[in-house]
Amino acid sequence: MKNHDDMQAILHELSSTMLKKHADYGPMNISGAPGGPMNGLRVRMYDKLARLNNLVDTGDTPNYESIEDTLLDLANYAIIGLLVQRGQWEGVPDLYDKTKASRNSERPTDTVSEQRNSTSSTGFHI
Repeated sequence: MKNHDDMQAILHELSSTMLKKHADYGPMNISGAPGGPMNGLRVRMYDKLARLNNLVDTGDTPNYESIEDTLLDLANYAIIGLLVQRGQWEGVPDLYDKTKASRNSERPTDTVSEQRNSTSSTGFHI
């Protein structure tokens, strides 16, 4: 990184974008994803990564979202994943505290199977 302020500007952009999209979508597009929140995030991230790979490999100019937009979305999905894992996303059970206590202060690596058992199968936006 050339300048710390550049990173701060990107973090601010990520935060602003996430808050705007969260206002549009609400929490249930993640919480209510078929297969659980982490599965929904994996699908979204897979689609974004496949799009990024295609654009980079072909050198094509995007018709809609820029490569930068795709990278911002991927970063925000990763942040949402952390919020989900830590039980800090609305509509997701607080599995982080239970897992943390049982693993002697380690963060959980995967709570997908627990979330599948407690999440309804409703639609979500990709």
